[in-house]
Amino acid sequence: MTEEELEHKIETARLNELERLYLGEEGLASLPESIGLLSNLNTLYLWENQLVSLPESISNLTNLSILDLSGNQFSYLPDSICNLANLDSLNLIENQLTNLPVSIVNLSNLTELQLDKNPLSDLSILQDLPKLVDVLFLGTWIPRRYWTKLSEWECEWILEEENVAIKHVLIQQIGYERICKELNAMELDSWREYTLLEIDDIDRVYVREIAEPIILLKMTCPSTGHIHILRVQPEMTSAEAAITWVNHGIHPDEFSIQT
Repeated sequence: MTEEELEHKIETARLNELERLYLGEEGLASLPESIGLLSNLNTLYLWENQLVSLPESISNLTNLSILDLSGNQFSYLPDSICNLANLDSLNLIENQLTNLPVSIVNLSNLTELQLDKNPLSDLSILQDLPKLVDVLFLGTWIPRRYWTKLSEWECEWILEEENVAIKHVLIQQIGYERICKELNAMELDSWREYTLLEIDDIDRVYVREIAEPIILLKMTCPSTGHIHILRVQPEMTSAEAAITWVNHGIHPDEFSIQT
């Protein structure tokens, strides 16, 4: 559907009583200004289109409570959206947002926000949304305590967090190298340039449904000194066995010969 076709439908049908509008997967690259005539609209679905912006008239939809913009191409959040004071649910999954505008604080009634699959690095502005409880981001629902710059996430939070999915996200974002430094990783074994480590506080660090120690293999490149760290199976007690496991069962000596 083209913008002209949509505009024609809106203007000729006189849809001023319409409450729900579903325009998902219509190939829309833009919306007409006449969308703002739908004053009683409370639900608008625009998923899987090619939208990069919205008309200013969208802010006239003062009754809108649900807006789905997932699977589009927004690189910023338009102020016209942030003027929708009665918005309760906003879905922005799989766009290209790199930051959130200050104007998002105008969405004071927002209770659900989905931001997954956007290259965001700072959620701190969301602290000013009083009714927002959880935010879908990095594949899971992130509670308020983590709405900061991702660079400010602390290793100690891994020890304190009970939710397995959130703990996994923390580990992935913080990275094993920093975790080793800040959580006092204990050396279990070493072999050549490989060192087997265990996170010190194993009783509280786990990544699945049951408690499980984090065992890491630290690999130091002899020529460059570059350090690379991987998590290995929790039953590993030998650095030599761990690097063999990483190489899919091929011992490093055999791997060198094959290479």
